[in-house]
Amino acid sequence: MAIDKDRNKLQALKRNEAIIIALNDIIDKIPNIVPFKTGLQDNLDNLRSVMLGLRPPRIMVIGRCKSGKSSLINAICGLKVAEVSDTKPETGKAEWKDYYHDGIDLLHLLDTRGLQDAQAPIQDDSATTAYDSIIQAIHQKCPDVILFVCKATEVHSASQEDLNICESIIKEIKKKYKRELPIIGVLSKCDELDPPKVWLPTDNETKNQNIQEEVTNFYGYLQTRENLRPHVKGVIPTVAYAKYEEGKNGLILPDTDERWNINKLTEKMIEYTPQETRGSLARMAHFQEFQLSIARTVVTACIALSGIVSANPIPGSAILPVATIQTFMVMYIGWLSGREFSEQTVKDFVVTAGVGIGANAGMIGIADIGLKFVPGLGSVLSAGAGAIATKGLGDTAIAYFLKDAKQGEAL
Repeated sequence: MAIDKDRNKLQALKRNEAIIIALNDIIDKIPNIVPFKTGLQDNLDNLRSVMLGLRPPRIMVIGRCKSGKSSLINAICGLKVAEVSDTKPETGKAEWKDYYHDGIDLLHLLDTRGLQDAQAPIQDDSATTAYDSIIQAIHQKCPDVILFVCKATEVHSASQEDLNICESIIKEIKKKYKRELPIIGVLSKCDELDPPKVWLPTDNETKNQNIQEEVTNFYGYLQTRENLRPHVKGVIPTVAYAKYEEGKNGLILPDTDERWNINKLTEKMIEYTPQETRGSLARMAHFQEFQLSIARTVVTACIALSGIVSANPIPGSAILPVATIQTFMVMYIGWLSGREFSEQTVKDFVVTAGVGIGANAGMIGIADIGLKFVPGLGSVLSAGAGAIATKGLGDTAIAYFLKDAKQGEAL
């Protein structure tokens, strides 16, 4: 089933990439003196960006042994995707872990061996050191964001060597991929700071002051390094503790969820991931604010492009039907909400939301939306009619697919 979904997704991406290429050809033929040409190109670039966003973001988690890296990964996903050990180091070979939800690939996480580990981890690793293990993994894939984890009670403990290793990793990524990756500091296990047995969030002034002091200290250490300073995007204090059901992807057990500030961390990750991967991360996190923002970006781009395609100002150019652009728009908004990126999502939308579509369909004749993918099908309409109809359809799709999306509360 997952293979079939991946195949359908790939076919849809190829088809819509063909749309992008054809639209680009149309825009290229518009004289440069036409004032709206630049805006059209910007909208086309936005559309291409969100299409690339169907690739899951890649998050690399580094930190000292027993700093809580694996627990943090589980906390972010809300599932048991990484093994956690109470005593010996657990994670051996640094490896990319794919986070799936309902069979859909949403997030790639690089769980790494603990920096400065004093003993061999439980899991096997052919690499001699944690650094070598991490380098092998980043040579397979380039991360989008680095989470640098430090235990709240160990900010001042041998942290300079951790910073040395982090600098070396940044240099290697620059050398291989020519990319400047953002680093988000994560202060873990903040519940262990004094006073004990005070759960977070709290109004306890002493607890909050101690947390803020260690956030400031950790950030200060990161800022002392010239090669790290431009990359650091802040430090987020967290608690990642929860117990999970046995087995792979086990859910959090009732009454054991003590996670704190994980949603704030996820928001920061979304903020600093490359724009083209934010859709997948927002989809995973179920944050309505980000989902709606990205959906509206897509709708705005499709409105502008529908207008130019409908008007067909270039005599003799190949015109794609407005329905094709609208199909991509509906498929993407559906995917953003958690649906499959496929024609079936569009068909379900047409059947279920048929009344809402009807008013727009009468304007542009898209009774077969989602089913016509051959250039040249459908009537050529005025730019105004095509753009207005696409806006109405986009608004309907947002209301239909994202109506149940809820802003996550702080964990």
